[in-house]
Amino acid sequence: MLPAFALAQQPKPRTWTNTSTLSIVATYGNSSGQTFSFSDDYSKKWDHMTLVLNGRMIRSAAVLERRVAIGYSPRDFQIKEHSSTSVTAEKYYLRARFDYRLKDRDRWYWYGGTSWEQNLPAGLDSRTDITAGIGRILSDSRGQIWRVDAGLGAKREVPSYPPSGFQKENGTFNLTSSFKQKFRENMNYNIDLAAIVNIKKIEDRVITLKQGFGVTMTKSTSLKIGVDMNHRNLPSLVSIRLFTPADPPVHISNVVVRARKLDIDGSTSFVFTF
Repeated sequence: MLPAFALAQQPKPRTWTNTSTLSIVATYGNSSGQTFSFSDDYSKKWDHMTLVLNGRMIRSAAVLERRVAIGYSPRDFQIKEHSSTSVTAEKYYLRARFDYRLKDRDRWYWYGGTSWEQNLPAGLDSRTDITAGIGRILSDSRGQIWRVDAGLGAKREVPSYPPSGFQKENGTFNLTSSFKQKFRENMNYNIDLAAIVNIKKIEDRVITLKQGFGVTMTKSTSLKIGVDMNHRNLPSLVSIRLFTPADPPVHISNVVVRARKLDIDGSTSFVFTF
């Protein structure tokens, strides 16, 4: 009777996981600045279904310190200090996705999801995407998981400076690939590739590549190095300051130009798994 009783008391395997990543960099003194990034990934599994929730944020601000001496001679002066803060990076991202396997342990599945993004320094007030499609698990072993999927969707984009004739709502074609590889017992590597293409305007496309390498330190903590690359073929418009060519230059107004096509984020973070 004892073995049967002990077996009945064994807890059920947990069907959810939550991983949080935190990175903080602060500099004070002759130069000042702060960078803060946080992400959270939640996953819940059922027999044939999986729910994934993701959240990301990064904010970086630089403080420009100006120290000038005001006086009548090198021995008779006072030091005046002036500082101004400029936000150099500010990104927010939320995503929800639902996967459903067609049969038990089947490699085919269908999915649906939605996401929201804001990137003010790049001229993007907000972008909302909705997509649905079908995918296949190419590899599912103890140390490796690889899947690809494709679908159709719609997006609504609100730029900070909309160009003439800009259309906020468009249909999209979406292609994604997710690969994870585990090395030994305490190291893992992941690479995710996603492409979103405007169906009516093929040159309006966004390609995102995310890579990460993690080393497990304890049961619930690890160290991760990551690189995220975001390439937008038709970037949003941003406002920059216009100066005269004189020396010293004089600020006369602002002009609106295209943002850079490529954004790269590199990070070293602590990861907490619950």
